[in-house]
Amino acid sequence: MKKYYRKAVLILMLLPLITIIGCGTKKGDQYEKASARILEALEEKYGEEFELDKIGAGSGTMNDNTIKATVRPKSDTRILFEVEITKDLKKVYDKYLNVLVAQNNLEPITQLAQQVWSDSRVEIFNDTVLTYPTDTDRDMSYQTFLERYPSNWQVITIFVNASDYIDDSGAMDEQGELDKYKAFAEQLAAHRYFKSSVYLVYLSEEAFGRYDELSNEALLVDHVYTSEESDGSKQNSITRNGFDILENGQIKESDDDILRTFSVWEGKRKTYAAGVER
Repeated sequence: MKKYYRKAVLILMLLPLITIIGCGTKKGDQYEKASARILEALEEKYGEEFELDKIGAGSGTMNDNTIKATVRPKSDTRILFEVEITKDLKKVYDKYLNVLVAQNNLEPITQLAQQVWSDSRVEIFNDTVLTYPTDTDRDMSYQTFLERYPSNWQVITIFVNASDYIDDSGAMDEQGELDKYKAFAEQLAAHRYFKSSVYLVYLSEEAFGRYDELSNEALLVDHVYTSEESDGSKQNSITRNGFDILENGQIKESDDDILRTFSVWEGKRKTYAAGVER
């Protein structure tokens, strides 16, 4: 399932890092000083207050000379973003702008999605991989952000109620959904949302009903859904599919690729349909 590699990596990178350990150890003292410097640097850069979530030697650091952390702005504690600081405390790198640009584009992209899937909910994040933006323009457009940081991929996740897209036998109008994917891709390309990965998540009715409540607590609700599924407590995703929009505005995957992915989820749709009261 190469299609979900980018998202899986992001989720793994946001799993809890090593929590700050108490004073009295060399590493504890190092983390305490690093934490204070991170908060100071971010407040100087963005003119607002932040709080540390976790700090430690997480995976994906730029090199062995940095310490990784996750931080929240006090203005919206749903937000979590990555930060790295050099061990000499001289340089701090952050991905707060990734989140700000994503939030700037949430409403217009949601409007485009709801023209195709009227019940949809949308979340977005920007993945610049190991590149840390240096700009601080909160109003930066996605198009400018992509020009400045060409390593970026915009990840758009669209959630819909699976019960509205499958019948009593679990069958789905797969060709109809494929046509919707193409229509949405055309709209994204027309608005120059290039280098975007689009994921469609067809949620159980119960999971979809919780989305609005969960979004008040977490900016990326899909992390909550996947966490619930991984520990076996919930079955949220009835079908998942998606596509990439390349730099030229074209869909990377063939029609057959997308239709095959629908087929992978056929059993789960049938099981779900058998247990849903309509």
